[in-house]
This record gives sequence, structure tokens and C-alpha cells, in this order.
Amino acid sequence: MRRLSTVSPNIVRLYCNSVYLNWKSMNEVAHGKTTNSISVTAACVMSTAFLISNPLIASWGANIPREFLNAWHPPPPGWIKINVDASFLMSYNAGIGGCFRDDKGRLLIAFGEKRMHWDIANLELDVVMAIRRFIQPWMMEFKGLIIEGDNLNVIKFIQNSLNKAKWQSYNRIEENILFLADFNKVIFNHINRNCNRVADMCTTLALDNNFCFDSYSFDCIPPSLTSILKKECEPLLSFVTSFLFH
Repeated sequence: MRRLSTVSPNIVRLYCNSVYLNWKSMNEVAHGKTTNSISVTAACVMSTAFLISNPLIASWGANIPREFLNAWHPPPPGWIKINVDASFLMSYNAGIGGCFRDDKGRLLIAFGEKRMHWDIANLELDVVMAIRRFIQPWMMEFKGLIIEGDNLNVIKFIQNSLNKAKWQSYNRIEENILFLADFNKVIFNHINRNCNRVADMCTTLALDNNFCFDSYSFDCIPPSLTSILKKECEPLLSFVTSFLFH
């Protein structure tokens, strides 16, 4: 363990968090209390394993082990992660969509909107601006937002635009995402497409109709989206469960 801590400290953190949460869960059961499900425990392990004194850095996504570079993972405790995506057909029918999840991997909101467009970059920018319509007042109490997309050029463009403007310029980009200044911290992060499958499914569903699923309408979520939500968490569950039960 000592040797591993020098070459792969994040793996050691995962292991230690897994052991602690497993011990805590067994104690709760022994005292007749309810305990978290395996999926929630796994998300807790991931969200706390990399919480250092200051996790609010633009390279936050680089602090995870390479095993998770191709899989979705939850944000740090007290944060919300928003995954966004866009797609279009040869007919120029297009869809934008995304999903909000908390540090336990729980779905908060999934949305999609139908569009008519021919430029994927503009669509990817549009979905970031569309986030404003789905922000809820209670979300302001969270420590911050991590907004992820798989279009590297768009993510870099937004990062550079905000760094240059410092929220004070009024061109098309800054003016339409000034609402993000209401949050304590906002991080834009580029990810692999394999980490963005739920958002991708939202864009596919949006090609037919606009939708928004929240806590009042989760029963209406189509099976195709539910299936992707489960599959996107499978790498997290399998990796952490191996620590908990082996």
C-alpha cells in the first residue's frame, strides 16, 4: 500500500474510502439503521476520494485515475455536474440536450430541445446557453457547477472567452451565460464521448420532441434513457464494488 501510494495515490484514496464506507455501512446495519445502496456508496467513494483542500481548479478532471477517463464519474461533494451535447441529421433537424446530476450520481434534471441547424459548433454553444432555463433556485446553494461536453473546440472557446471577459463583456457568448456568475464556482471541462452518453441520448430524444424530466416526472423517463443512465454508472460500480467486497 505504501509503495502504491507513491505511484497511484488516487487508487489508494479509492481503496481507503471504500473500506471506510463499507465499515460504516456494516455498523449501521448492526445497529438497525438503514444504509445506502451499493450504487450510492460507489458514488460517494468517487466523489470524496479526490476532494483535496481546493478542488475548484480548471483541471479538476485531471485529478481522477486513468481508469475513469473513459467513464462518467460524479462531481465533488456539494457540486452539481451538467453534461451537455448536440446532434443533427442530414435534413438539418437537430437536437440539444443534457442532464444534471449530484455528487451521488442521482439524476436531478434531464432535458432536450428540438432545433433546426447545420452547424454543430453553434448547437453545442446553444445547449450551454439553454442551461439557464433549467437552473432551479435551490441549485444556488451548491458549491458550484461542473459543465462537461465532448466538443473540445467549443469548451476551449468558452473557457478562453470567459477568462478574457471576466464576466464583464457583452458579446453573444458572455451575455448569454452571465447567469453562471450567480454560482460560487463554474468549471467547464472537456470529456471523452464515452463519458457523455446520457447527454447524447437526450439529444437523440430531442430530435422528436422537447422534454424536461425532473423529480415530478421521473416516472415518464423512457426506457432508452434509463438504460443509458445505468450503463454510464457501470464502470464506477464495478470498480468500487471490487474494493468493497473483495
